[in-house]
Amino acid sequence: MQGRAPDFDEDIGPEGIQLMLQVGASRRGHAHPLSRAAVRPRTQRRNVRTGRKQRPHQDDPDVIPAVMPGQGIFFPARRTIGAQHLERIRDRTWPQWPHLAALAAELAAERGVSASWRRLVLKMVRAAMSMRDADGAHLVAEEYLDQGPRNGIGGAIEVLRRAGLLRPRAVPKNRWPTGSCGHCGCWGVTAGLCRGCESWKHESTLYPAGDCARCGRTLPLSTTTGLCRGCLIHVREHGPHTAGHTQLQLALGKRPVTQLKHPAHFLGYDTSATTHRTRARERARRRPPARLISEHLVDPRQVILFPAERDWGRLGSLTVDELPALAPAAQQLLDAFTRFCRAQLRLADPNPHGHAACLRALRIVLAHLGAAAPVHETDLHALARLDPNISAHRVIGFLTQIGHLVPAPAVDHDQAAIDRLTATFPEPMHTELQQWVSVLKGEGRRRHQPLPTITIRGYLWRVAPVLRVWSENTTTLASITSQDIRNVLAHPPGGSARAAHHLLRSLFRALKQQRVIFRDPTAGIQLPANPRVPRPLPGDRLAGLIDRAHTPLGRLLVALIAIHAVLPSQAAAIRLSGVDLAHGHVRLPGRTLYLDALTAQLLTNWLAHRRQTWPACTNPHLLVSAQTALDPTGPPVSDTLLRYAIGRTRLTARALWQDRILAEARHTADPVHLMRLFGISDSTAMRYTQAAHPEKTGRLHP
Repeated sequence: MQGRAPDFDEDIGPEGIQLMLQVGASRRGHAHPLSRAAVRPRTQRRNVRTGRKQRPHQDDPDVIPAVMPGQGIFFPARRTIGAQHLERIRDRTWPQWPHLAALAAELAAERGVSASWRRLVLKMVRAAMSMRDADGAHLVAEEYLDQGPRNGIGGAIEVLRRAGLLRPRAVPKNRWPTGSCGHCGCWGVTAGLCRGCESWKHESTLYPAGDCARCGRTLPLSTTTGLCRGCLIHVREHGPHTAGHTQLQLALGKRPVTQLKHPAHFLGYDTSATTHRTRARERARRRPPARLISEHLVDPRQVILFPAERDWGRLGSLTVDELPALAPAAQQLLDAFTRFCRAQLRLADPNPHGHAACLRALRIVLAHLGAAAPVHETDLHALARLDPNISAHRVIGFLTQIGHLVPAPAVDHDQAAIDRLTATFPEPMHTELQQWVSVLKGEGRRRHQPLPTITIRGYLWRVAPVLRVWSENTTTLASITSQDIRNVLAHPPGGSARAAHHLLRSLFRALKQQRVIFRDPTAGIQLPANPRVPRPLPGDRLAGLIDRAHTPLGRLLVALIAIHAVLPSQAAAIRLSGVDLAHGHVRLPGRTLYLDALTAQLLTNWLAHRRQTWPACTNPHLLVSAQTALDPTGPPVSDTLLRYAIGRTRLTARALWQDRILAEARHTADPVHLMRLFGISDSTAMRYTQAAHPEKTGRLHP
């Protein structure tokens, strides 16, 4: 009989419908029909020897497939291995498997556990070995066991360790257990608060802390509704009628989670405020990129074809964040330098007394060149010349102590200054000045006692203004006439006429000796004798002299000059070994100072200040500064520091020195006494004696 298709437009009444059960995955990975009456029972093979039923061999190649041994992987896989996966590879074996099974049985016997525990351990060992083959590795990483079931992990680790197949853990375990958020109560966070509540906590201006109007807890609140974040989510999800209740629907803290996305002005939200994710993206965008290690690291095995001076101008202006990243060895050397400075000063401040300037110099060199090869002293000096905020003296001392410095070749700075000064004049005047310098050094056609380089430098510096006036009209000294000499001496451009006359006479005599010129234009030119008579200082300028020096070093220096007539250069040369406070004297080269009560007290105060400020000072000199106290080479203080200390008294050291000698000469007319007391020459002693007692010379001074 031919059936008729039903008409779906008809009104069909309710009829019974057979319900069915749909199973997504069973224990064995596939579903079975609800009715098994028509299913043919499955026959299983039996073991011939034991008569027991045998299960079919299970080794699914699609589960944790192996790759070629030694194959590198870009990113390690994070797997989730379940019981169904272990079942599908239950018969997978390796050549080492009999040995592993024997170790598992041995471990089970030691612990006195059942065979079920041994089989569970072998399942975990089989899974770990499969993941090893999937990564192409030779050893089993301990992290593999974190990706499967938790049962039997300890035993599997011990079996693999005894077999020599275990690699130590490289990734630490998660230290924070999963829990609930402390504010909204959502579950699944590993810290105290979820990301949303953490953002509310740190945005105190947008979400000030207070008592929630709904649950009563003291939490960050919305400024418009007075509700905490958990209550806002609950009211949004369940309707405004739940605003008067106190219960809270809990949620999952992991994604997907309930977000605080809302329509405009819903529940008083401020739609103009950015979310914490937007702010995090902005911070990540503004964050500078990760710094890389410099490409110019020096290899100590690299042979240098020819030395070249580096140009540090580009790196000297960079900040710390703009410099290349430090290699581990360079960072260790930088930390050692910081500890070195702290140990010297015994202070907790990491940047005391110029430590930041020295640290900057070392950081720039190590960031660019690394710490494998020794640092060149010339590079540190070149950096120090770029910026006053970069200092190299303490770095040089530290690197010298650890043997990591290549010293710079010895340079005569006075000779370098002479060369720079003579190079500013045109030819042939430049060559003529070099001839004069050679004669002063005793290297001319006639041998004589050479002068020190610093004295020659001073001669050139004083005569340079006169030579510059002449260089405007001529380029050679051979064209200078006697009238030019007289015109310059009438109005000397750079100092006194007597000093200019002395230097010009030395210059032209040297040129004539070297046969550069044929006639000395200074011959026959004499200046009227005008001896300078020492003058005493007024008493009002000496009143309160010690108090005007505000530092212990300045007070001691003023006392040494005004009481004992010690010049600043002589005071800088005093060594600690020459100070004897017990017997009240200080030894200087060529003389001994017998201290009075005031000088002894000022010396004691300075020693206490020095010991308190630089307790680890190794400088052998009595007077030290922040730059010389910790310098391993032990240099004396600079003349600039001493002039600054004396300058606060509004008097010069030479004026105080002359006033002291003249005051002593008034009490005695014996020049030998002055020579013994102040260590001056006989001519100087006679000059001060005659100035103090003009009646004995037949000449009266006004």
